[in-house]
Amino acid sequence: MIIKGIDKEKLVLLKFSEEEVIQELKWKHSKEFEYKGEMYDIVETKEVDHIIYYWCWWDHKETQLNQQLTELVKNIFNQNPQKTQKENQLISFYNLLFISNYSAFSSSMQLVKTAHFFYYLAPYYSITLKPLFPPPRS
Repeated sequence: MIIKGIDKEKLVLLKFSEEEVIQELKWKHSKEFEYKGEMYDIVETKEVDHIIYYWCWWDHKETQLNQQLTELVKNIFNQNPQKTQKENQLISFYNLLFISNYSAFSSSMQLVKTAHFFYYLAPYYSITLKPLFPPPRS
């Protein structure tokens, strides 16, 4: 009711073919739709020669809220490309710290016995060995 009382000069006129209405508008309900990422509330509708005219209130606040919600959802579901790139870099870094292929590691250790980092890796060598004795029975 409030929107219907707004002066037409403050409204946005959008015109679409019937096909465009079906393909390009995302309807929230019969009087509200999204077009190119912007929200509009319909104040008046007119159809002339298969062209539909909508006089609309351009709802900037709802558009902004929808954009913020979309950004939050992207962050939650890891669809943020910047975040994904940083996570991939971190995973690559951690993969450099741990040995994933033991056979390749043991053969390469023969070549690097004199290197200093061999001594740092040596304590982790025992982690991959099976225990020599079974655990005590309780």
